Amino acid sequence: MTYSVSENGLIGSDQQWPEPPADGILVPDEVFQQLRRFAFEYEQADVLLTYTVQKGRELIRIRNYVGLLPLSGRTYFEILPKIEPPTNPRSLLLTMLRHVRNSPFRTLTTAHTSATPLPLWDVFVRAFLDTVEPLIQQGIQRAYVSVEKNEQFWKGKFQVARQQRENACHAERLAVVYDSLTANVPPNRILKTTLVSLTRQTKNVSNQRRLQQFLAVLDEVPVSESVPNDLQASRRTSRLFARYEPALRWAEALLNGQSLGVKDGAVASLSLLFLMERVFEEYVATGIRTYWPEAGEVTIQESSAHLVDEHVGSPKFKLRPDILIRHEDKMLVLDTKWKQVNGQDKTGNYGIEQADLYQLYAYGKKYAANDLFLVYPANKTFRQPLDVFGYDATTRLHVVPFDLSNSLAKEVEKLATYAFSF
Repeated sequence: MTYSVSENGLIGSDQQWPEPPADGILVPDEVFQQLRRFAFEYEQADVLLTYTVQKGRELIRIRNYVGLLPLSGRTYFEILPKIEPPTNPRSLLLTMLRHVRNSPFRTLTTAHTSATPLPLWDVFVRAFLDTVEPLIQQGIQRAYVSVEKNEQFWKGKFQVARQQRENACHAERLAVVYDSLTANVPPNRILKTTLVSLTRQTKNVSNQRRLQQFLAVLDEVPVSESVPNDLQASRRTSRLFARYEPALRWAEALLNGQSLGVKDGAVASLSLLFLMERVFEEYVATGIRTYWPEAGEVTIQESSAHLVDEHVGSPKFKLRPDILIRHEDKMLVLDTKWKQVNGQDKTGNYGIEQADLYQLYAYGKKYAANDLFLVYPANKTFRQPLDVFGYDATTRLHVVPFDLSNSLAKEVEKLATYAFSF
């Protein structure tokens, strides 16, 4: 069963609460108790969840992670971004995940990210199967492995020491070592293990049909006896298995994701969960790197400056702004923040945190930038840039919205037009 909740949303038990809390959901008590055990027993759970009691009733709040939180069995919580204006949060999340570096989600296509009733888990399984399908169609890769065996005939190289040790009383046997072409290699074992595991984890008819088809092709391949060892070995495989990389990335994420939950011997992993701050940051950065009018001027996560230039002979406190843009004789510094700005609340400083202003000011001074940009997600009160903040006579801060309901290319074009107007 899949339950959907927004980031920072509340989860309660239907036996304790007569109606759902604001910005939250109710789940069956047995599911809530599973989540409660997870919150207390999993050592990293505090980065994902907070436990609270209101009026004698328990609640668990999801922090600002998004993605999929599997519990034991077939219970999943899909955590979706809380965003305005109203849009399909699942489709939006999948679209944004495509831009997360070094993740399997980069293989997601428009077919995966379009508005769909499929839960995240089934979308992820489908995306994994889409990366396995071409491997099946092209033929699974085989490789030569060294085999030590006692044979009745000469094959490969004769092993004198082993012959004396094992076959002193068996003249009919020869201790030999030889290379054998086989499909029983770590990458194939990882794929087989993932496919077998997924047959127990999804009820989607289309996914189940494809799982059975692919398992038939890998019938001669055993499941992995040690997933960590085979994953490590798969990373060291030759170029013969380069085409396996997308499928192996998905396999690792799905296998690790299933290990979440309160189970004996489980190896905890957050492979299917992401900080929404990071997702937004990489989404905007990828858009600017791709669609900025002069893409060659864009640098992502540059760290050439330090807050302190000298201390005991060396600089300290490296600065790493999200985006630097060098345009002719100008330097632009952009930093993204996944926070809500209230464009109408001037007396409350629009909800902008003072620490963010200090951070941008340091970037401006150290990178000699006069125009600094804080980029926040747009909402119904924040559709246009705020009035410019003047740090001093030469340094300006621009607080600008980024509309996630718009196409990435159009939002970058709008941002560039605004930036070049100064």
